[in-house]
Amino acid sequence: MAANYKPMEGQPVAANKQMALRGKKIWMLLYQPTPAYLPPMYHEAISLAADGAEVTAMCWRTDPAAPAEDRVGERFVVQYFLFRSLRFFERRYGLSPSGLFQSAIQYLTTYAEFVLRGIGAGLRARADLYEAHDLPALLPTAIAAMLHRRPLIYNAHELYPEMHARVKFSSIWKFLERCLVPRAAAVVTPEPNRSAIYAREYGARVTPLTVLNCPPYRKPLESSKIGDMLRERGVSFQTIALYQGLFDPSRCISELVEAAGALSKGVVLVLVGGGFGKWTDPQSAIGNRENVVVLPRVQYADLPAFTASADIGVFFYRNDCRNNYYCAPNKVHEYMMMGLPMVTVNYPGMRTIVEEGGIGLCVDPEKPAAIAGAINALAGDKERYAAMKARCLELARSRYNWENEYERIRQAYANLLNGVRDPQR
Repeated sequence: MAANYKPMEGQPVAANKQMALRGKKIWMLLYQPTPAYLPPMYHEAISLAADGAEVTAMCWRTDPAAPAEDRVGERFVVQYFLFRSLRFFERRYGLSPSGLFQSAIQYLTTYAEFVLRGIGAGLRARADLYEAHDLPALLPTAIAAMLHRRPLIYNAHELYPEMHARVKFSSIWKFLERCLVPRAAAVVTPEPNRSAIYAREYGARVTPLTVLNCPPYRKPLESSKIGDMLRERGVSFQTIALYQGLFDPSRCISELVEAAGALSKGVVLVLVGGGFGKWTDPQSAIGNRENVVVLPRVQYADLPAFTASADIGVFFYRNDCRNNYYCAPNKVHEYMMMGLPMVTVNYPGMRTIVEEGGIGLCVDPEKPAAIAGAINALAGDKERYAAMKARCLELARSRYNWENEYERIRQAYANLLNGVRDPQR
């Protein structure tokens, strides 16, 4: 991932902001086994390091033989602590606790260890600025920042207590967020409606900063990856509609597969990814459908070649929680950057980017007929499709890319490190 990052050609350099970051220690904590699970955080850390900051990200590991540190470039280091309680529970009970009592004990024990480990690592870091990525990391990061009297940034990639229709112990998570958000010098979210929620409901000290989940800009690839795989399987096609990501009821996968039955001749739906439960074996869940092809999950770095080889991008979120209704997916920008017009949800944020931006169509994701109709409309109108494809490439180059979004981060961090109370001034 780091090897692909390059500044956008012609982008002006804010030298004063770079000078403010140079040599400063920035410490990040996330409740993940690797920063690769959180691409926006990864892009941010690489960019800050490129501006001269000394960036350390703290994650966890359950394998004692795994390395305790990984260096990504000259100024970005990922450190891992051995998560002993999580390792114990996973080895004894598996990934998912069965009963409520067992689940509560596991949550309490593992989170208590994570908090203690996070506080200790944060205090040892003696950073100039502390950043929590998502709610589980906020408490230990806030304590370390408070004890060192340094600015705290809360990067809320998700509306964590509302990530699903039923989040375990959501009331406790909400209470924690309401207590800690007002203590943050800045709150960062990937979607403007989510920023409004943190200002209105959680008491953010200043207006939250909206930084979209855009990848670093790269020119569109020429690829026939998926087409070659379809030909090897003997599948005939004219148009490839691609879904890439998690196979899960919350992503309306069943509705999408049902919509395939009404697709025009020559339109093939390709699903790339993996899932859990019923969707652990997606082919069994789907059955035999001539125009639906399932491909296994691929590494993030390899994904652009698959994306670029499709014609239409599709992705959906079920409207069963606010995190989905105000979704902020990487996929919209990944599709856009490879020139794929898309069919997605008719929710506020996506309508602004997709339909108002002229790069696709928005539909009710729980209506298979509407999904099929939109895909068929794009596949059957070459002139309209070509205009949307050109618009995708133009917007990705000029507006929706990480280089543009990072300017907000650069300014906010430079202001905080210079003692400016409002990071967006």
